[in-house]
Amino acid sequence: MISEDKMNGKQKKVLIVVAVIVFGLLLFPPRLHHMLHPHTTYDWVWNVDVFSNIDAGLLITQWIGVLIVGGIAYLLLKDTTN
Repeated sequence: MISEDKMNGKQKKVLIVVAVIVFGLLLFPPRLHHMLHPHTTYDWVWNVDVFSNIDAGLLITQWIGVLIVGGIAYLLLKDTTN
């Protein structure tokens, strides 16, 4: 039989926090500006600017970092008592 591992309350909180951060990064992504000197700022996703693009590489890197840290926290909070 396959054992079902159930999440405890702390693990659920970690998943909720990770989901909120990833969603927040989606709504407020990094933007690379192409003016005199390129620089990165953060702005709402629906604010369209002719001189800037969403920096997808940085956004994906941030998502991966959040998912790795959240996954480690999730595993560390696993309840081992039966």
